[in-house]
Amino acid sequence: MNMFDCAAKHEKEAIKLYTYLADEASLVSLKRLFSSLLKDEQKHLERITNYKATLNDDDSYRPDKNEFSRLFPQIIQDRGIEDLCKDEVRFYREVMDCEKNGINQYEYFLYNAPDEKSKKLLSLLISQEKLHYDIVKGLCVFISEQQGFR
Repeated sequence: MNMFDCAAKHEKEAIKLYTYLADEASLVSLKRLFSSLLKDEQKHLERITNYKATLNDDDSYRPDKNEFSRLFPQIIQDRGIEDLCKDEVRFYREVMDCEKNGINQYEYFLYNAPDEKSKKLLSLLISQEKLHYDIVKGLCVFISEQQGFR
Protein backbone atom coordinates (compact mmCIF):
# COMPACT_ATOMS: atom_id res chain seq x y z
CA MET A 1 0.00 0.00 0.00
CA ASN A 2 1.53 3.36 -0.98
CA MET A 3 1.57 6.41 1.26
CA PHE A 4 -1.52 7.99 -0.30
CA ASP A 5 -3.51 4.77 0.04
CA CYS A 6 -2.51 4.69 3.72
CA ALA A 7 -3.41 8.35 4.10
CA ALA A 8 -6.82 7.76 2.49
CA LYS A 9 -7.40 4.82 4.84
CA HIS A 10 -6.57 7.00 7.85
CA GLU A 11 -8.95 9.73 6.67
CA LYS A 12 -11.76 7.20 6.13
CA GLU A 13 -11.30 5.99 9.70
CA ALA A 14 -11.37 9.58 10.97
CA ILE A 15 -14.55 10.22 8.95
CA LYS A 16 -16.23 7.22 10.58
CA LEU A 17 -15.10 8.38 14.00
CA TYR A 18 -16.30 11.98 13.62
CA THR A 19 -19.56 10.83 12.01
CA TYR A 20 -20.19 8.68 15.07
CA LEU A 21 -19.29 11.53 17.43
CA ALA A 22 -21.47 14.04 15.57
CA ASP A 23 -24.41 11.62 15.58
CA GLU A 24 -24.04 10.51 19.19
CA ALA A 25 -22.97 13.73 20.94
CA SER A 26 -25.35 14.54 23.74
CA LEU A 27 -25.01 18.31 23.34
CA VAL A 28 -25.82 20.43 20.31
CA SER A 29 -22.58 22.39 20.69
CA LEU A 30 -20.55 19.17 20.55
CA LYS A 31 -22.54 17.97 17.52
CA ARG A 32 -21.54 21.20 15.76
CA LEU A 33 -17.89 20.81 16.72
CA PHE A 34 -17.66 17.20 15.57
CA SER A 35 -19.57 18.00 12.38
CA SER A 36 -17.00 20.69 11.59
CA LEU A 37 -14.14 18.28 12.23
CA LEU A 38 -15.93 15.71 10.05
CA LYS A 39 -16.17 18.23 7.22
CA ASP A 40 -12.41 18.83 7.43
CA GLU A 41 -11.65 15.11 7.35
CA GLN A 42 -13.90 14.70 4.29
CA LYS A 43 -11.97 17.49 2.57
CA HIS A 44 -8.69 15.78 3.48
CA LEU A 45 -9.88 12.55 1.88
CA GLU A 46 -11.07 14.42 -1.19
CA ARG A 47 -7.69 16.13 -1.56
CA ILE A 48 -5.79 12.87 -1.16
CA THR A 49 -8.06 11.09 -3.64
CA ASN A 50 -7.79 13.90 -6.19
CA TYR A 51 -4.04 14.08 -5.69
CA LYS A 52 -3.67 10.34 -6.27
CA ALA A 53 -5.72 10.60 -9.46
CA THR A 54 -3.96 13.64 -10.94
CA LEU A 55 -0.78 14.04 -8.88
CA ASN A 56 -1.90 17.64 -8.43
CA ASP A 57 -3.28 19.20 -5.30
CA ASP A 58 -6.18 21.59 -5.31
CA ASP A 59 -5.04 23.78 -2.46
CA SER A 60 -8.07 26.04 -2.55
CA TYR A 61 -9.51 24.51 0.64
CA ARG A 62 -8.34 25.82 3.97
CA PRO A 63 -10.14 24.99 7.20
CA ASP A 64 -11.77 27.97 8.83
CA LYS A 65 -9.86 28.17 12.12
CA ASN A 66 -12.26 30.89 13.22
CA GLU A 67 -15.13 28.43 12.89
CA PHE A 68 -13.63 26.33 15.67
CA SER A 69 -13.02 29.36 17.89
CA ARG A 70 -16.65 30.40 17.35
CA LEU A 71 -17.81 26.95 18.49
CA PHE A 72 -16.00 26.91 21.83
CA PRO A 73 -18.03 29.74 23.42
CA GLN A 74 -21.15 27.73 22.51
CA ILE A 75 -19.67 24.70 24.26
CA ILE A 76 -18.81 26.80 27.32
CA GLN A 77 -22.38 28.13 27.46
CA ASP A 78 -23.93 24.69 27.00
CA ARG A 79 -25.68 23.83 30.24
CA GLY A 80 -25.04 20.10 29.99
CA ILE A 81 -21.27 20.22 29.63
CA GLU A 82 -20.57 19.55 33.31
CA ASP A 83 -22.76 16.44 33.21
CA LEU A 84 -20.70 14.63 30.60
CA CYS A 85 -19.37 11.42 32.04
CA LYS A 86 -15.72 10.49 32.44
CA ASP A 87 -16.20 7.78 29.80
CA GLU A 88 -16.94 10.47 27.21
CA VAL A 89 -13.73 12.29 28.10
CA ARG A 90 -11.85 8.99 27.90
CA PHE A 91 -13.32 8.42 24.44
CA TYR A 92 -12.30 11.93 23.34
CA ARG A 93 -8.78 11.12 24.51
CA GLU A 94 -8.89 8.10 22.20
CA VAL A 95 -9.84 10.52 19.43
CA MET A 96 -6.71 12.50 20.31
CA ASP A 97 -4.69 9.30 19.94
CA CYS A 98 -6.23 8.75 16.51
CA GLU A 99 -5.27 12.28 15.44
CA LYS A 100 -1.77 11.84 16.89
CA ASN A 101 -1.33 8.58 14.97
CA GLY A 102 -2.35 10.40 11.79
CA ILE A 103 0.16 13.16 12.48
CA ASN A 104 2.94 10.63 13.08
CA GLN A 105 2.02 8.71 9.93
CA TYR A 106 1.98 11.87 7.80
CA GLU A 107 5.31 13.01 9.27
CA TYR A 108 6.82 9.65 8.32
CA PHE A 109 5.40 9.97 4.80
CA LEU A 110 6.70 13.54 4.59
CA TYR A 111 10.19 12.37 5.50
CA ASN A 112 10.02 9.77 2.72
CA ALA A 113 8.05 11.81 0.16
CA PRO A 114 9.42 11.49 -3.38
CA ASP A 115 8.68 15.02 -4.59
CA GLU A 116 7.90 18.59 -3.52
CA LYS A 117 4.20 18.39 -4.43
CA SER A 118 3.72 15.41 -2.14
CA LYS A 119 5.66 17.17 0.61
CA LYS A 120 3.45 20.25 0.27
CA LEU A 121 0.25 18.22 0.57
CA LEU A 122 1.57 16.19 3.50
CA SER A 123 2.77 19.32 5.32
CA LEU A 124 -0.68 20.84 4.96
CA LEU A 125 -2.37 17.68 6.22
CA ILE A 126 -0.01 17.58 9.21
CA SER A 127 -0.84 21.16 10.17
CA GLN A 128 -4.58 20.51 9.87
CA GLU A 129 -4.40 17.28 11.87
CA LYS A 130 -2.44 19.14 14.57
CA LEU A 131 -5.25 21.70 14.67
CA HIS A 132 -7.79 18.88 15.15
CA TYR A 133 -5.64 17.35 17.88
CA ASP A 134 -5.41 20.69 19.71
CA ILE A 135 -9.18 21.22 19.43
CA VAL A 136 -10.04 17.83 20.92
CA LYS A 137 -7.34 18.26 23.58
CA GLY A 138 -8.81 21.64 24.53
CA LEU A 139 -12.24 20.05 24.76
CA CYS A 140 -10.91 17.30 27.05
CA VAL A 141 -9.18 19.79 29.31
CA PHE A 142 -12.27 21.99 29.52
CA ILE A 143 -14.64 19.11 30.27
CA SER A 144 -12.24 17.65 32.86
CA GLU A 145 -12.02 21.04 34.57
CA GLN A 146 -15.82 21.31 34.64
CA GLN A 147 -16.08 17.84 36.14
CA GLY A 148 -13.55 18.84 38.79
CA PHE A 149 -15.86 21.62 39.98
CA ARG A 150 -18.69 19.18 40.76
